[in-house]
Amino acid sequence: ALLDRAGVPTPSGPVVQVAGTKGKGSTVLWMESLLRARAQPCAATISPHLESITERIRIDGIELPEAEIIDGLRLLHPHLIDLKQPDSDAPTFFDLWIALFIERAHQAGNRWILLEVGLGGPLDSTCAIGHDVGVLTTVDLDHQAILGESIQEITREKSRIATAGKPFIIAEGTHSDLAAEIAVSHGAIPEVISDDDRLPPSVLFPQRLNAAVGLTALESVAGVKPWTVDEIQTATELIELPGRLELLSGPPPLLLDGAHTPLSLAAFAGCFQSYCGSVPGALLLGMLQDKDAISSLAPVAKLIPPPSIVSITVPSPRGLPAAQLANIIESLGIRCQPLDEPQQGLAWMMQKAAAGVPTAATGSTLLAGWIRRHWGEPLH
Repeated sequence: ALLDRAGVPTPSGPVVQVAGTKGKGSTVLWMESLLRARAQPCAATISPHLESITERIRIDGIELPEAEIIDGLRLLHPHLIDLKQPDSDAPTFFDLWIALFIERAHQAGNRWILLEVGLGGPLDSTCAIGHDVGVLTTVDLDHQAILGESIQEITREKSRIATAGKPFIIAEGTHSDLAAEIAVSHGAIPEVISDDDRLPPSVLFPQRLNAAVGLTALESVAGVKPWTVDEIQTATELIELPGRLELLSGPPPLLLDGAHTPLSLAAFAGCFQSYCGSVPGALLLGMLQDKDAISSLAPVAKLIPPPSIVSITVPSPRGLPAAQLANIIESLGIRCQPLDEPQQGLAWMMQKAAAGVPTAATGSTLLAGWIRRHWGEPLH
């Protein structure tokens, strides 16, 4: 309704809509980099942001400047006021942001449109425009109160974006068979992807899966030629994945990840194990109150040798108290020291990393963003 009132036309370029629990943003960023490797114009929207709201809208790989965001909001504002009347359903923040993205993408000219779905399902704001290709990345337990208590229920909800006659690309996993069945029932054309031999060996799981899914999605658009090995190598060199198994160079270095679900924390644990080798590492954990900390943190209990662990309260009203998180961690058979202030956690990690101890932080996207803002700053 907001787009119609503002007179924003439907995008004329190919549209790829990406749903899933984990890997959505990474898949969008892989597609963006693949398109940039071909000098193909593209607009992408990802969420949530880590450090700045400008991260949510990207034109040709560049964050939208604040001035452009303000221009777009000025255009949409009168129509937003109309929709806030008592007889109308007022748009949510996410509705507004997707409308802003589509309007700014239109102003930028004909280009590929890469949409990261919010929670998922046919009522998601990104469904305001039809897609040429639908994508379902990894499905995991998250937002169960809204999406369902099981992988199967969440898969059913997220797969409902599948559209008749359109390709539906699915990341291989425990959910993929069910997702393919649902896609077929919607008249879509499912394809399950696990890997792509054209990707260089340096691209490891889980990003290898995200890259393969994104590559297949782009190549599913009619008339698009397959990417060459050289183009894929260029995309690999272009891509940046902040807060996603990211190694901050510091000094000192820090492995940072926003993992907060069972599958993503299992991937983190595998990466951290390799990072530490046979040396005991140091790990800072922080999570939000609405996450299933017990199930999600189980892979951390399997790290050998066990790392030193501290917990902090994520600097957010939704942050799980450090002491409560420490109790959960210790119930898994792991020692954990809760710290009263987040800044104490930064100081602890700085001290460990500077001493050469393999050090990491994980448990929340909000935590990853906060640490990225402050890592390397002088401690007071």
